[in-house]
Amino acid sequence: MTNALRSRLGDYYDPDPRATVICLLGSAFTLAMMLPIADLANPYHAFGVAGTTLALLGSIAILVDPRRRRGTERD
Repeated sequence: MTNALRSRLGDYYDPDPRATVICLLGSAFTLAMMLPIADLANPYHAFGVAGTTLALLGSIAILVDPRRRRGTERD
């Protein structure tokens, strides 16, 4: 049952690599702008840094995942 659920979710969850690259570049740029300020005493700044870091790591994980690469018409 677990394998059936995983394959079903894998069919529905197939992220677009171009959108992931856009998210990766945007979050990297935002993080590069936020880190020199480094006002971690401000909770809004700390939340922004944490959220941007999670978006960056999530984008990298999606792009690196070898199971995501499937044969498409472009290949």
